Amino acid sequence: MGELIGVLLANLLPMIDMTELFGARRRRARAAASARGERVEYPCVLRSEELTSGAERRGWLVVGDGPVRWRWSRAEPVVFEPGELTMQAVDRQAVTFHAGGGRTELRLHPDEAGAVLRALGG
Repeated sequence: MGELIGVLLANLLPMIDMTELFGARRRRARAAASARGERVEYPCVLRSEELTSGAERRGWLVVGDGPVRWRWSRAEPVVFEPGELTMQAVDRQAVTFHAGGGRTELRLHPDEAGAVLRALGG
């Protein structure tokens, strides 16, 4: 019986996307915090001529208590005002938006795009 359980686990564990499991839990926690009106930091990838010198950088969009701000590990948060965002691509992992004729590109998880767009629009 123990061997059967070992074989089942050995075959099933690689099929489970642990990153997605833990990521979903963190997204639910951010959604709950947002619903309570708390400050939330949404992970994203940003490429912007003004904010990242045209390079892609992983960071966070800080929503709540004021305007939306872009933060990454080596810099102070700055106000993020991309203008009108146009959706370019979407899949299970990311939705990509462009603004300013392609001068700005923003990628974030599809589950969190709505909250970020509401914050930028309002």
